[in-house]
Amino acid sequence: MRTKRVFLRRNDEPIGSAGFTLVELLVVIAMTMVLTALLLPALSGAKERARRSVCKNNLHQLYVVCDMYAANNSDVLPSAADNQGQYHSIRLSDETFTNLVSTYAAGNSNIFYCPNLDYNGAGASILSHDQHGYIIGYSYLADDVVPSRPELPNGGIQPVKLGAGPSTNQLLADANYWTLAENGAIPLIRMAPHTGAGAAMAAGAAPDPAATNSASIGAAGGNVELFDGSVSWRAIKSMQTFQASSLPDAFGSR
Repeated sequence: MRTKRVFLRRNDEPIGSAGFTLVELLVVIAMTMVLTALLLPALSGAKERARRSVCKNNLHQLYVVCDMYAANNSDVLPSAADNQGQYHSIRLSDETFTNLVSTYAAGNSNIFYCPNLDYNGAGASILSHDQHGYIIGYSYLADDVVPSRPELPNGGIQPVKLGAGPSTNQLLADANYWTLAENGAIPLIRMAPHTGAGAAMAAGAAPDPAATNSASIGAAGGNVELFDGSVSWRAIKSMQTFQASSLPDAFGSR
């Protein structure tokens, strides 16, 4: 007669019903949170590096647009004046902007906008527009020697030739840009398109009146396009301050 063997699990627990205990579940959750905390900065940094590459490409495409315009206009670059005839490095007049987009950029307005910056909730779009003209996402430096030349009527913006001056002159740059109040001390707007983890923008008075530049809100640096067509990244410490307006109210780093 055969003896039938019966195997039981401890405490007669049915096979296949094992699961996580509460302690094990809490350990898994804690490990997930730690891994997420470690990975997020790396992912954020990778995203920012990709956006810096986009800006570098945009600046070069803008250089090509300016070069084509100059080729059709006796080597003269597009006007740096806004609708009011003033110079602000992040503005173009309606006429200049629409002409460049439609005639020389094949309708692609995206190259005029930094993917990091957001003006008044408009985002990187053609909607960044006011009575002064189009607000672009980069600094156009064709006429950054200010105030405007007094020999021109009403202090107008003098046309600049692409071949004028050293080829190492800066033509375009990421918009590390800030504006000042009338007393020249308190920043109304500060922009840093590239920090360690994206853009930083601030409006209104700074906690420290001396903190008036883009570096004060974490700017890491920016891409700069030269008159010779080369573009490269510059750390904020190696960039120089320039007057970014024909009025004494705006400055930038390049």
